[in-house]
Amino acid sequence: MEPKLKLVFVDDCVFQQAMMKMLIKRMEIFDLYFTCNDGVELIDRLDDSDFLPEICILDLHMPHMGGIATAHEISARFPDINVFGYTASGDEEEIEDFKRNGAVHIFSKTNPRSMLDQIYLWTNGTDPFDENTI
Repeated sequence: MEPKLKLVFVDDCVFQQAMMKMLIKRMEIFDLYFTCNDGVELIDRLDDSDFLPEICILDLHMPHMGGIATAHEISARFPDINVFGYTASGDEEEIEDFKRNGAVHIFSKTNPRSMLDQIYLWTNGTDPFDENTI
């Protein structure tokens, strides 16, 4: 059995956190180390951790430090972490800004299971991302 991919999930919505925890537990290919409510909490946790996750999924809109600023900070301070965006927004300018600040790909919140499947494929060398979709 392959080792599980270390993942952190950052979203200020408790429902989204609970849903993601259930999905990840059922998939058995990820190891959810922790969840955070915003980018400030994430950066603090990463600074205090003895490990770095391989994957970080960030919500776009969060209080204190949103996804774009958090992606920028992670890319600068923790370049080995692969950042993915997660949003209900369809604002193309925000999505492009998210990518310019370090997000590999931005996913819609409409299908989190598909998002996790695509991230897994990407980490295994397959590029499932279509440039024309979020």
